[in-house]
Formats: sequence, C-alpha cells, structure tokens
Amino acid sequence: MNHPSNRPPRMHRPRPLAPDPDSPLGLVLSGGGARGAFQVGVWKVLLEDPRGFGGLPLVISGTSAGALNGALIAAGLHPDEMLEFWLDLAARPPVIANEAFFSTLERALVKILAVEPVRGVRRRIREVSILSALVRKHRWYKSSGLFALILEFVMTARFDSLSALLNSISTSYLFDTRPVRERLARAIRGTHVGNKRVRLAINTVDIGTGSVVRIVNHRPSKSPRSSARHYRYEPDITLDMIMASASIPILFNPVQIDGRYLWDGGLLVNSPMAPAVALGASRIVPVLVTTRGGNHGDPVPTFGAAIERLADAFLENAYNIDRKLLLARNALAEGTGEPDLRAVELFQAIRPRSSSVFDAGSYLLFEPEALKAMYRAGMDAARAWLDRGPGVDSREREE
Repeated sequence: MNHPSNRPPRMHRPRPLAPDPDSPLGLVLSGGGARGAFQVGVWKVLLEDPRGFGGLPLVISGTSAGALNGALIAAGLHPDEMLEFWLDLAARPPVIANEAFFSTLERALVKILAVEPVRGVRRRIREVSILSALVRKHRWYKSSGLFALILEFVMTARFDSLSALLNSISTSYLFDTRPVRERLARAIRGTHVGNKRVRLAINTVDIGTGSVVRIVNHRPSKSPRSSARHYRYEPDITLDMIMASASIPILFNPVQIDGRYLWDGGLLVNSPMAPAVALGASRIVPVLVTTRGGNHGDPVPTFGAAIERLADAFLENAYNIDRKLLLARNALAEGTGEPDLRAVELFQAIRPRSSSVFDAGSYLLFEPEALKAMYRAGMDAARAWLDRGPGVDSREREE
C-alpha cells in the first residue's frame, strides 16, 4: 500500500472555459424573438459561476435576439441590466402597428370588389361549380363548416383575387420597431457599440440579393477561408445594424443601411459560427433557444404545437448546417496541418430543457412573467451544462 506522501501528484485538468490568450473564447447567440431572455439567464451564470467564462469573451457572434444580447454584453451591461432591458420591452408595447398596411389593404379590397360585377361568364360558371361541390362537402350550416368552405373557396376558385390583394398592399411589414431602437439606445447609452475589446459580429440578410451580410467591428483573420469579402468591417456597430439583424421579415420593418435593405439574419444564419471563427475564436459556446423535448414519433397535438415545431425546425436546421460545416472544417484542419487553418473547439450547445414555458407563442410573448420564466430557465440550463462538464461536440455525435 502506497503511503500518501509517495503518491504521484494529482493532475488537475484546466477549467475548459478559463480565459486563455492562446485559445480565445467565442459566444454564439442564436435568434429567437422573446426567447432571447433565456440567453440572458445563461449569460448570468456563465459570467458569475466560478466554472464559467471569468469575464467577457473575446468574440461574440449574434443573430436577431442574439444580436441584441451580444450588443448589450459588448456594451458592458451586467446581466441584471440586460434583463431590465427585456422587461422594459414587456412593460410597454415595443412596436407600432403600421397604419399604411391597413389603409392600402382597404383600398385594395375596394378595388377588387369594384371589378367583381364584370368578371367573365366562364369564370362565374367555374366558381358556381366549385361552390356547389363545397356546399355538398362541408357542413355550411355550422360556423366551423362555413369558415372551412370559405377558406377552400378562396384557395381554389379565387386565389387570383387573393394574389392581387397581396400585391396591392404597398408596404412590406406590419410593425415599426422604432420603440425597440429607442430603448436599445438608452440601454447602450448611445448610437453605437463602442467597446473595441469585444470582437462583435452582427448577422443580417440583404433583401435584394438574399445573401448574408456579416457586419464585424474587427477585421477578420487573413485565412483564405475567411476572406474579408464575406464580411463588412465597421469599427462602430450602430443601432441600425443591430436592429436590422432583429427585423423579422413581414412582421417588422426592414432597415436601410447604405442603400441596402436588411432583414433578420435568422433567415439563413441563425447560429452564426463562421464569423466567430473569422474573428479569432478557438473555442465556441453556442447558446440556442430551441428545446429538445419529445419523441420523433409523437403526434403534433395542437395547431400551436405545429407552429412551434415548424419554427424550431427552421432554427434547428440552421444550427445543424453551421455545426456540421465547422466540424468538417476541423477535420480538414487536422488532416492537412495547414498553418492558417486551425481546428476550433466546439462545445455542445446550451439550450432550454423541454418546458411549457417554450410554447408556440413564446417567440413573440413579451410578457413580464413569461420573460422572467425564460430567464430562469436559462440559468437552470447553464448550471446543468456546467454541472455535466462542458462537453466538446464532435462529428461522431449527432445533435
């Protein structure tokens, strides 16, 4: 039996998230509307827990709600102040309904009704035939059957009118986000994020070209695989750039920057890892807002659940594409030994555990108690992630 004094010293593995100038940390924050409050709870734990970051990460890359949170972190706000920002959005409506939408909708309806009496005879005969079949198919004497009949009639016999109606609405959004912009300006105390110590990436989509626009406040690395032409370098990331990343198409107004109209980056890059790598991150912690509950064979119980799963599917697919591209890049780096192509340590994502808090409406549920519940869920998820020990993602492991 070995005497304790003769035992070899125990080797302590370095803390995975400890600050390391040779292995800079990157935080990737996905989009997700009001679910962004979840990320604030995660950040509070990662910042304050001894096992966490131990300070600001060198790199932050965010989209939509993640861009808002990334800007707040880079601007130096404490998590408690960030939560106040989100609760302030809940206290007063953070958007203004676009009256132009309804005024042009009204004019379009009047125009369509005006030409109704002169529709061709053949069209009338076809419509009467379709309507007769629908009357036999649906229980039109009940309100549910009548609504079903009207919907099916519009989608089959009168879809041209619906198309003409949509094309006559001379605006592209339902809500103006000026109140959000004003509150963000108060939160960061200015019109731009001035902290140059944090390398920040804001991700948007160009409406005209459909291409991703990655806005960064530091020049990307000189690696040929992170060419500067894929990035827009802006030393001062402005409020408009942040708001562009959070402009959900159709719902919110697009933002014009230097003649280009930009939309929510979540359309194409909801979990933007490539900018984090280009800005120098060697270790990446992704924070997602989608849950991983339920079995693949479960039926979708409600219409709301179907909407939630549809939204989750889009966001999950975007994450898996980014994840697999990064892991493939790591395999290439390890295989070639190319000096300009370094492997990046990708940690398993921090995400909500399945919960009733994250339902169909939670993406847009700016209600104080709901935001607080998502914030607490973020703290719980981050603690559980740290308790397990931050696991490294790999090609062998499928999300």
